Amino acid sequence: MISVASRRFAGLAQGGPALFMFCLMILPMALLSACRSQLEEQQLQGISLGTGYHITLYADLGDSDRAVLETGIQGELAQLERQRSVLLRHVNTAFSGPGLPLSRLSGAVLGELDRLIHALAVDRLTAWLAELGIDHSLVEVGGVIRAQGMPPGAAWRLSLEHAGLPKHDDSRRVHLKDGALVHRLANHANAPSADGPKMLGVTVMAATASEASRQALWLSRVEPDVAMAVATSTDSAVRIVVRSRQGIEIQNTAALESWLEP
Repeated sequence: MISVASRRFAGLAQGGPALFMFCLMILPMALLSACRSQLEEQQLQGISLGTGYHITLYADLGDSDRAVLETGIQGELAQLERQRSVLLRHVNTAFSGPGLPLSRLSGAVLGELDRLIHALAVDRLTAWLAELGIDHSLVEVGGVIRAQGMPPGAAWRLSLEHAGLPKHDDSRRVHLKDGALVHRLANHANAPSADGPKMLGVTVMAATASEASRQALWLSRVEPDVAMAVATSTDSAVRIVVRSRQGIEIQNTAALESWLEP
Protein backbone atom coordinates (compact mmCIF):
# COMPACT_ATOMS: atom_id res chain seq x y z
CA MET A 1 0.00 0.00 0.00
CA ILE A 2 1.35 3.41 -0.98
CA SER A 3 1.10 6.10 1.67
CA VAL A 4 -0.41 9.51 0.98
CA ALA A 5 3.03 11.11 1.22
CA SER A 6 4.50 8.61 -1.23
CA ARG A 7 1.73 9.19 -3.76
CA ARG A 8 2.06 12.94 -3.36
CA PHE A 9 5.75 12.98 -4.33
CA ALA A 10 5.73 10.11 -6.83
CA GLY A 11 5.83 12.53 -9.76
CA LEU A 12 8.82 14.31 -8.27
CA ALA A 13 10.71 11.07 -7.89
CA GLN A 14 10.11 10.26 -11.56
CA GLY A 15 11.49 13.66 -12.49
CA GLY A 16 14.78 12.85 -10.82
CA PRO A 17 16.71 14.28 -7.85
CA ALA A 18 17.24 17.66 -9.52
CA LEU A 19 13.50 18.32 -9.84
CA PHE A 20 12.91 17.12 -6.28
CA MET A 21 15.59 19.46 -4.86
CA PHE A 22 14.26 22.34 -6.96
CA CYS A 23 10.80 21.93 -5.45
CA LEU A 24 12.24 21.70 -1.96
CA MET A 25 13.84 25.12 -2.48
CA ILE A 26 10.90 26.78 -4.23
CA LEU A 27 8.13 25.59 -1.89
CA PRO A 28 9.38 27.44 1.25
CA MET A 29 9.95 30.60 -0.80
CA ALA A 30 6.43 30.43 -2.21
CA LEU A 31 4.93 29.89 1.23
CA LEU A 32 6.94 32.80 2.66
CA SER A 33 5.82 35.09 -0.16
CA ALA A 34 2.19 34.08 0.32
CA CYS A 35 2.36 34.73 4.06
CA ARG A 36 3.97 38.13 3.60
CA SER A 37 1.41 39.18 0.99
CA GLN A 38 -1.35 38.57 3.56
CA LEU A 39 0.21 40.96 6.08
CA GLU A 40 -1.49 44.34 6.32
CA GLU A 41 0.36 47.62 6.02
CA GLN A 42 0.29 49.61 9.25
CA GLN A 43 1.16 53.31 9.50
CA LEU A 44 2.07 54.93 12.81
CA GLN A 45 3.27 58.48 13.24
CA GLY A 46 3.57 61.25 15.78
CA ILE A 47 5.85 63.84 17.35
CA SER A 48 8.63 63.14 19.84
CA LEU A 49 12.25 64.10 20.57
CA GLY A 50 11.69 67.53 19.07
CA THR A 51 10.79 66.11 15.65
CA GLY A 52 8.35 63.84 13.85
CA TYR A 53 8.49 60.09 13.52
CA HIS A 54 6.91 57.74 11.01
CA ILE A 55 6.75 53.94 11.09
CA THR A 56 5.52 51.67 8.32
CA LEU A 57 5.26 47.97 9.10
CA TYR A 58 3.63 44.83 7.81
CA ALA A 59 1.93 42.66 10.40
CA ASP A 60 -1.35 40.91 11.11
CA LEU A 61 -2.66 43.18 13.88
CA GLY A 62 -6.08 43.49 15.42
CA ASP A 63 -7.33 46.72 16.97
CA SER A 64 -6.12 45.70 20.42
CA ASP A 65 -2.72 44.67 19.03
CA ARG A 66 -2.32 48.04 17.34
CA ALA A 67 -3.20 49.86 20.55
CA VAL A 68 -0.59 47.87 22.47
CA LEU A 69 1.95 48.58 19.74
CA GLU A 70 1.29 52.33 19.79
CA THR A 71 1.56 52.39 23.58
CA GLY A 72 4.87 50.53 23.46
CA ILE A 73 6.31 52.90 20.84
CA GLN A 74 5.29 55.91 22.91
CA GLY A 75 6.91 54.30 25.95
CA GLU A 76 10.22 53.77 24.14
CA LEU A 77 10.21 57.34 22.85
CA ALA A 78 9.25 58.75 26.25
CA GLN A 79 12.25 57.00 27.81
CA LEU A 80 14.54 58.51 25.18
CA GLU A 81 12.91 61.90 25.75
CA ARG A 82 13.84 61.70 29.43
CA GLN A 83 17.41 60.74 28.56
CA ARG A 84 17.54 63.62 26.09
CA SER A 85 16.42 66.07 28.78
CA VAL A 86 19.17 64.88 31.13
CA LEU A 87 21.79 65.27 28.39
CA LEU A 88 20.56 68.75 27.52
CA ARG A 89 20.82 69.86 31.14
CA HIS A 90 24.41 68.62 31.31
CA VAL A 91 25.30 70.34 28.04
CA ASN A 92 23.78 73.64 29.13
CA THR A 93 25.71 73.43 32.39
CA ALA A 94 28.97 72.58 30.63
CA PHE A 95 28.72 75.46 28.15
CA SER A 96 27.37 78.19 30.42
CA GLY A 97 30.66 79.22 32.02
CA PRO A 98 32.12 82.76 31.90
CA GLY A 99 33.31 83.85 28.48
CA LEU A 100 31.57 81.05 26.57
CA PRO A 101 29.20 82.09 23.74
CA LEU A 102 26.29 80.03 25.04
CA SER A 103 23.77 80.71 22.27
CA ARG A 104 26.19 79.88 19.45
CA LEU A 105 28.22 77.06 20.98
CA SER A 106 25.45 75.21 22.75
CA GLY A 107 23.20 75.51 19.68
CA ALA A 108 25.72 73.60 17.57
CA VAL A 109 26.28 71.00 20.28
CA LEU A 110 22.57 70.55 20.91
CA GLY A 111 21.99 70.01 17.21
CA GLU A 112 24.55 67.20 17.19
CA LEU A 113 23.01 65.65 20.28
CA ASP A 114 19.59 65.64 18.65
CA ARG A 115 20.96 63.91 15.55
CA LEU A 116 22.62 61.32 17.77
CA ILE A 117 19.41 60.71 19.71
CA HIS A 118 17.30 60.47 16.53
CA ALA A 119 19.61 57.74 15.22
CA LEU A 120 19.51 55.96 18.57
CA ALA A 121 15.70 56.15 18.57
CA VAL A 122 15.53 54.56 15.12
CA ASP A 123 17.78 51.69 16.21
CA ARG A 124 15.90 51.20 19.48
CA LEU A 125 12.49 51.13 17.80
CA THR A 126 13.69 48.75 15.08
CA ALA A 127 15.10 46.35 17.68
CA TRP A 128 11.94 46.61 19.78
CA LEU A 129 9.72 45.77 16.81
CA ALA A 130 11.91 42.77 15.99
CA GLU A 131 11.52 41.51 19.57
CA LEU A 132 7.75 41.59 19.03
CA GLY A 133 8.16 39.40 15.95
CA ILE A 134 7.58 42.21 13.44
CA ASP A 135 10.13 41.42 10.73
CA HIS A 136 9.19 43.99 8.08
CA SER A 137 9.35 47.63 9.12
CA LEU A 138 10.60 51.05 8.05
CA VAL A 139 11.33 53.47 10.89
CA GLU A 140 12.06 57.18 10.40
CA VAL A 141 12.82 59.73 13.11
CA GLY A 142 13.99 63.22 12.20
CA GLY A 143 14.97 62.13 8.69
CA VAL A 144 17.04 59.15 9.88
CA ILE A 145 15.75 55.93 8.28
CA ARG A 146 16.25 52.25 8.97
CA ALA A 147 14.62 49.32 7.17
CA GLN A 148 14.12 45.80 8.43
CA GLY A 149 12.97 43.04 6.12
CA MET A 150 10.95 44.23 3.15
CA PRO A 151 7.39 44.99 2.07
CA PRO A 152 5.49 42.45 -0.05
CA GLY A 153 7.11 41.97 -3.41
CA ALA A 154 10.17 44.21 -3.11
CA ALA A 155 12.65 46.01 -0.89
CA TRP A 156 11.98 49.46 0.55
CA ARG A 157 12.41 51.92 -2.33
CA LEU A 158 13.82 55.29 -1.23
CA SER A 159 14.91 58.42 -3.06
CA LEU A 160 18.44 59.76 -2.80
CA GLU A 161 17.20 63.33 -3.26
CA HIS A 162 18.72 65.44 -0.50
CA ALA A 163 16.55 68.18 1.04
CA GLY A 164 18.29 71.53 0.91
CA LEU A 165 20.49 70.63 -2.06
CA PRO A 166 20.06 71.42 -5.77
CA LYS A 167 18.30 68.69 -7.73
CA HIS A 168 20.43 66.65 -10.08
CA ASP A 169 19.73 64.47 -13.11
CA ASP A 170 21.26 61.51 -11.27
CA SER A 171 18.37 61.28 -8.79
CA ARG A 172 18.36 57.50 -8.58
CA ARG A 173 16.71 55.44 -5.87
CA VAL A 174 18.01 52.76 -3.55
CA HIS A 175 16.51 49.47 -2.46
CA LEU A 176 16.95 49.43 1.31
CA LYS A 177 16.78 46.13 3.16
CA ASP A 178 18.16 45.48 6.65
CA GLY A 179 20.06 48.75 6.69
CA ALA A 180 19.92 52.45 7.51
CA LEU A 181 20.16 55.63 5.46
CA VAL A 182 21.26 59.07 6.67
CA HIS A 183 21.43 62.34 4.71
CA ARG A 184 23.52 65.21 6.03
CA LEU A 185 24.37 68.68 4.81
CA ALA A 186 28.04 69.68 4.91
CA ASN A 187 29.20 71.90 7.76
CA HIS A 188 31.18 74.60 5.96
CA ALA A 189 31.95 76.43 9.19
CA ASN A 190 34.29 73.60 10.20
CA ALA A 191 35.42 72.49 6.75
CA PRO A 192 38.87 73.43 5.43
CA SER A 193 38.88 76.50 3.21
CA ALA A 194 39.87 75.78 -0.36
CA ASP A 195 39.26 77.03 -3.87
CA GLY A 196 38.56 73.54 -5.17
CA PRO A 197 35.35 71.47 -5.10
CA LYS A 198 33.13 72.12 -2.09
CA MET A 199 31.20 69.43 -0.26
CA LEU A 200 27.46 70.17 -0.17
CA GLY A 201 26.06 67.02 1.40
CA VAL A 202 26.62 63.35 2.08
CA THR A 203 24.45 60.25 2.17
CA VAL A 204 25.56 57.14 4.05
CA MET A 205 24.06 53.66 4.17
CA ALA A 206 25.12 51.30 6.95
CA ALA A 207 23.84 48.41 9.05
CA THR A 208 22.50 50.67 11.81
CA ALA A 209 21.29 54.26 11.99
CA SER A 210 23.87 55.11 14.65
CA GLU A 211 26.73 53.89 12.45
CA ALA A 212 25.40 55.70 9.38
CA SER A 213 24.99 58.89 11.42
CA ARG A 214 28.52 58.63 12.82
CA GLN A 215 30.03 58.23 9.35
CA ALA A 216 27.95 61.06 7.90
CA LEU A 217 29.03 63.43 10.67
CA TRP A 218 32.73 62.94 9.97
CA LEU A 219 32.49 62.82 6.18
CA SER A 220 30.47 66.04 6.04
CA ARG A 221 33.30 67.95 7.73
CA VAL A 222 36.19 67.12 5.38
CA GLU A 223 37.10 67.92 1.80
CA PRO A 224 35.38 65.84 -0.91
CA ASP A 225 38.52 63.99 -2.03
CA VAL A 226 39.32 63.03 1.56
CA ALA A 227 35.74 61.88 2.15
CA MET A 228 35.74 59.67 -0.95
CA ALA A 229 39.18 58.24 -0.19
CA VAL A 230 38.22 57.28 3.36
CA ALA A 231 34.80 55.92 2.36
CA THR A 232 36.35 53.84 -0.42
CA SER A 233 39.12 52.46 1.79
CA THR A 234 36.59 51.39 4.44
CA ASP A 235 34.19 49.94 1.82
CA SER A 236 31.41 52.27 3.00
CA ALA A 237 28.25 52.90 0.98
CA VAL A 238 28.50 56.66 0.49
CA ARG A 239 27.28 59.31 -1.93
CA ILE A 240 28.57 62.87 -1.81
CA VAL A 241 27.21 65.95 -3.54
CA VAL A 242 29.91 68.38 -4.63
CA ARG A 243 29.89 71.84 -6.19
CA SER A 244 32.78 72.38 -8.59
CA ARG A 245 33.51 74.88 -11.34
CA GLN A 246 31.71 72.54 -13.74
CA GLY A 247 28.55 72.52 -11.62
CA ILE A 248 26.96 69.98 -9.27
CA GLU A 249 28.65 66.57 -9.22
CA ILE A 250 27.51 63.29 -7.68
CA GLN A 251 30.14 60.82 -6.51
CA ASN A 252 29.29 57.28 -5.35
CA THR A 253 31.52 54.69 -3.77
CA ALA A 254 31.53 51.20 -5.27
CA ALA A 255 29.83 49.87 -2.12
CA LEU A 256 26.80 52.09 -2.79
CA GLU A 257 26.30 50.82 -6.34
CA SER A 258 24.88 47.49 -5.16
CA TRP A 259 22.05 49.35 -3.38
CA LEU A 260 21.05 51.45 -6.40
CA GLU A 261 18.23 50.66 -8.78
CA PRO A 262 19.41 49.62 -12.25
